[in-house]
Amino acid sequence: MKAIEISGVSAGYGGEPVIKEIDLAVDSQQLLAILGRSGSGKSTLVKTITGFIRPLCGKIFLDGVQVAGPEVFVPPELRNIGLVPQEGALFPHLSVAQNVEFGIRKEARKDLRVQELLDLVDLRELARARPQELSGGQQQRVSLARALARRPSVILLDEPFNALDATLRDHVRADIAEILSHTSTAAILVTHDQDEALSTAHAIALMDLGRILAFGSPQSLYQSPNSIPAAKLLGPINEIPGTVASEHIADTEFGEMTFDTHQLTEVGTRGTVLTRPESIDFGNQGASALVESIRFHGHQALVTVITQSGLRLKVRDEQSVVSHIGDTVQLVFNGANTFIPASETSGRP
Repeated sequence: MKAIEISGVSAGYGGEPVIKEIDLAVDSQQLLAILGRSGSGKSTLVKTITGFIRPLCGKIFLDGVQVAGPEVFVPPELRNIGLVPQEGALFPHLSVAQNVEFGIRKEARKDLRVQELLDLVDLRELARARPQELSGGQQQRVSLARALARRPSVILLDEPFNALDATLRDHVRADIAEILSHTSTAAILVTHDQDEALSTAHAIALMDLGRILAFGSPQSLYQSPNSIPAAKLLGPINEIPGTVASEHIADTEFGEMTFDTHQLTEVGTRGTVLTRPESIDFGNQGASALVESIRFHGHQALVTVITQSGLRLKVRDEQSVVSHIGDTVQLVFNGANTFIPASETSGRP
């Protein structure tokens, strides 16, 4: 049974729908990331799932029970969903334990449940502390414990790490992913951070202009995107014009390049070969290019080069081969590529 099933859902705030014909399913114990830019419809989708917005059409099921549809609408408080908002939204006048207890105050064994959850998020020693005495990461763990208190079938995490600095964000999201795996709770992480989605989720739904562009595992979406807009949502991508020469081979300005494709593509089809920066190396021979810029990231650098035809490409340099802007380098193409026919390259870049 799916923890969440969404079928043909469109929703908005009056007028034209913000999200359109959404089909999505989340397995039990799965962490799904919904990744998209600001304005792509992520928050509207979350509000529709939680019941704060009624769909214009379509159906939503939680654990096999319909909670929204043409003749069905279950209000938010009756949906078994836990929500972890962006800022944690803890009650400042309550202690950590009281915040966790808030949604289960009428339960007979609430004290035992609170202690169990504080142990789970490793905050038992701070049970009497106020939220303002905690770090940002600790506050988010309290917010997660509070969301888990009622044993929800689904946890929704709405960009919960935005307020944290980069180092703390990596640590906290790893902690929360581990906590969710221990509780076997299905979760949806809403984010605009590609690294967050790739490193945390079991599956990713890419969203833009109110629609799902692609759905799949982080590896498959990153290595074999089904469109140029989907590829760009997951990081830098190089677009190389090419023509299909034979099965899985395209002719380009760099010679023949192999590719995987999502469908059969006829010989002679024009289109674009997509390749990631790490699929290009600097070698002793190959196509010549001029180094235009170098962005150093510590463990590697992202180098932008210009080929003789004027094409700009990004190369991930992990060996510190390039050191100066203006250097002439040789490019070697050695990774997995995807071919997108010209007829399918429409859409927002």
